[in-house]
Amino acid sequence: MPKREFDEGIDTATLPRVSILFIPFDAAKKFYKANTTKGVKGLSATFDDTGKRVDGANLANPLVPSMASSAFLQGPDIASKLADIVQQECDLIRNMHNPDSDYDDNYQSWLKSNGPQAADTSQWSDRRKNRIERNLRGYKHYPVFVFLSENPTGSPFPDRIDPSGLGMSYVRRHLIDDATVKGIKHVNEIALYLREDIHEQVENPKNDGFYLEATTLTRKTASIQTKLKSKDEYILKVTLGNRYGHSVTVAGVHLRASLTGSNPHERQVERNALQTFCVSEGIQVMVGDFNMDLQETTQGSRGVFFDGRPETQPTYMLAHKSTEAIPLFHQQYSNSAGNAHYMGYYQADTEHLELSGPGMYGLMGASGSRHLKSEGKYYSDHPSIYLQVKSTRLSDDARNKIIARKILRVVRPMK
Repeated sequence: MPKREFDEGIDTATLPRVSILFIPFDAAKKFYKANTTKGVKGLSATFDDTGKRVDGANLANPLVPSMASSAFLQGPDIASKLADIVQQECDLIRNMHNPDSDYDDNYQSWLKSNGPQAADTSQWSDRRKNRIERNLRGYKHYPVFVFLSENPTGSPFPDRIDPSGLGMSYVRRHLIDDATVKGIKHVNEIALYLREDIHEQVENPKNDGFYLEATTLTRKTASIQTKLKSKDEYILKVTLGNRYGHSVTVAGVHLRASLTGSNPHERQVERNALQTFCVSEGIQVMVGDFNMDLQETTQGSRGVFFDGRPETQPTYMLAHKSTEAIPLFHQQYSNSAGNAHYMGYYQADTEHLELSGPGMYGLMGASGSRHLKSEGKYYSDHPSIYLQVKSTRLSDDARNKIIARKILRVVRPMK
């Protein structure tokens, strides 16, 4: 059962933290190939004494080195390796929260709390072994939502994605493609996947169990900018919540390509328009490919680079006679040329939504891979984006129930 909270005299169910992973591809099948010879370029970043994020110098060496010019996956290879790509990014996130290097300590702690007899696994079923192994390795940190964007495979995004290992599968819940939006191009396709255990809760709801609503929104852009080319944008909106409790609404996006040529003023106009759109549609956070730098505003971020290596993780410095630590971290350029930032998230709701997670990744989200490490080949020109959020926004049913209780108190006051 979810944790219970009291709100205005109504017992409401709080929503657990929800993690979101957005994995983009290159439907044009050409830009990502440039990464093979250029690698992935990055920069150092920090905060100044006012708390403002500040870009530092470009890194002398690529975050991911160059490879052979043929080191890229073709469309059909991406289709056959899709589960491996998803698993790689999900395991990165799991390791962020629960590093594999802590496994032995976790196991010893588990033995201590369960007694010496727990070490005898001879009578365990495979199901129990997998459940305990998932707990020890932190598979609960696999993202709840996985968005896939741009389809280069030549076939529809699959109904299911089954990463190998411990049975943490994903079920497709919504799809934007030619079958749902006539004439849409592969570059605008987006699929939404839900972690299977959450999917089962949605399909078999309890009194205050999970519900999920997903829909396609079309954003008209002709009236936003005068000089930038306008184009309809297709946005995948999803809400997950407890029927009589809290809910969270997320949107996976790929905004129009003309924004890559925008100037600071045009980007400000665009962000204002995004804010207005999010408020009107009830969207709390957008994640994906914005084709512009979201970090020009405190409501946006590119994510902190994460690949699991100790040398690339954030460090902290203490100035002389200071008690406040200053973070130093890496961010990757998210285009193949290695000179611009397109990927990230935009937090429209700053009242009922907050980011959570370990360290800087909890503060700014994380940016992951664009190449499949097991193959040593690129599959995208953009990195994945990950963030974890906590929402305290009441669902419509919960809000209506509170209003009804308030009316009842007025009509029939307590003696």
